[in-house]
Amino acid sequence: MRRSLLEIIAPLLLLALSLNLCDSADAANQTATFSPVTKWDRDYNIRVKPYSMGTATVPGIQSYAAGQVSEDWVILAGTVGGLHSFSNKNTRAWVFNPSSQQVWSRDLTDPSSGLSQHTINGLSSSNTQSYQRGNTLFITGGYVFEENLDNFTTYNDLTAVDLPELINWVKTPSSSLPANTILQRAGANGSGTDYVGGLFQVTGGGMFEIDGKTQLVFGQLYDGPYLNDGSFQKYTSQIRTFHIDYDHAAGTLDYSSAAIHPSGGDPSRFRRRDLNTFPILTQDAGGEDQLSAVALSGVFTETNGIWTVPVEISPEGVPSMQDPATDPSVFKQALNGYESAKLGMYSSTHGEMTEILFGGITANEFVNDPSSGNLSYQSSFPFTNQISAVTIDATGAYEQTYVGNFPLLYGPTGSPYLFGSDADFFPSANLALLEGDIIDLDAIDGKTLLGYIYGGIAAGSPNGFSTNSVASTQVFTVEYVPVPEPASFLLLGLAMISLAARRRRQI
Repeated sequence: MRRSLLEIIAPLLLLALSLNLCDSADAANQTATFSPVTKWDRDYNIRVKPYSMGTATVPGIQSYAAGQVSEDWVILAGTVGGLHSFSNKNTRAWVFNPSSQQVWSRDLTDPSSGLSQHTINGLSSSNTQSYQRGNTLFITGGYVFEENLDNFTTYNDLTAVDLPELINWVKTPSSSLPANTILQRAGANGSGTDYVGGLFQVTGGGMFEIDGKTQLVFGQLYDGPYLNDGSFQKYTSQIRTFHIDYDHAAGTLDYSSAAIHPSGGDPSRFRRRDLNTFPILTQDAGGEDQLSAVALSGVFTETNGIWTVPVEISPEGVPSMQDPATDPSVFKQALNGYESAKLGMYSSTHGEMTEILFGGITANEFVNDPSSGNLSYQSSFPFTNQISAVTIDATGAYEQTYVGNFPLLYGPTGSPYLFGSDADFFPSANLALLEGDIIDLDAIDGKTLLGYIYGGIAAGSPNGFSTNSVASTQVFTVEYVPVPEPASFLLLGLAMISLAARRRRQI
């Protein structure tokens, strides 16, 4: 939703940052250029502020799986260290309540959980894929150390977690975990021509459900210590779809109707991992809202560059991508290419879908003052505090905008932490959500708490590895703020009255 012409009286708010990077990109990337980036110019702003959890001890966790029941967040899996700290796995189940500023936890190794070591390992993995249906959190894959193998591996399991029962177990130290709270099912092994490894043996991909069908999007199979020459790495380069057959009361978990798109994968277009994937709403030819999905950017091309052209995913799980070689005008993402905290908003009135990408890792960054328009290509793909939005309008055209920054919070070295990578957004419990947990933009009226961002990597420098990055303990609020704010109108009115009074005195 654009601002009215009357609001153009504030020219600084509409300062253009439009820029086309024609010659600065690395040849290893999917494209040698990026699409223009413009200044955010909606009739609202997105504001991120630090939030205190009071006296509660907040853990640092990144690359986790998360669910939510009312105001309670559930955090499972992930690591408690910085970038690539896979040995520092999280074996605890955590429950956060930001309203009451309380945090509870319980170790999954507690004998009262009744869980096998294999299940505990699966729920301690890094970079799993997960989504929530009702009060059930479904999780696949993840990368973890397996004692039986004496090695790191990618897990081949589908896990179903009943969130209310898990929350009760975590909050009640004397209780035992009910037998059906956590159920697991291994995936079938591929033939090698359709896919390699197990069906769920994926890490660093995305997962969601559209029209009752689960889509496991891209990612990779990685066995062995990370970045070790003797390890095995295989990008899936495909989308795997299946129906989840789950009956909590009966204690059964299975899957059916598995399909692969495309069979064997297509690394020339879909060799992607650690990327932002999410459901989107668009309008069909009849003006009806329909749910599909998009995968943005991600790493790495076969020449070790970053991907730039989005992949659109049909409700059936079939991926497609416009060819930048035959259509140079195709949208090419410039900012926030790595998996980050994100939120989706949709206006059915305007047929417009917007995904806000909070920090993470980027191929381009505004240097010094963003208002200068000095957007610079960064071949090292650094961490960033900058926030962008990708908008798809009613015609299907893409646009990218610079929204703002995370607040400056400083680490022990005196440098600001860079947030967002492998973090999650938790919507406010009072918010109206559409299909795919997309925020109903048309239902928002006035300043509104959209939700919270928690965890992920806090990097102490743009190229911060495990030596100068940590798992973030910080919680942020994310607010919708109308533009101009009522206070701004009041100040403008007072200024005009004051100016008029001075002119009368001069006359």
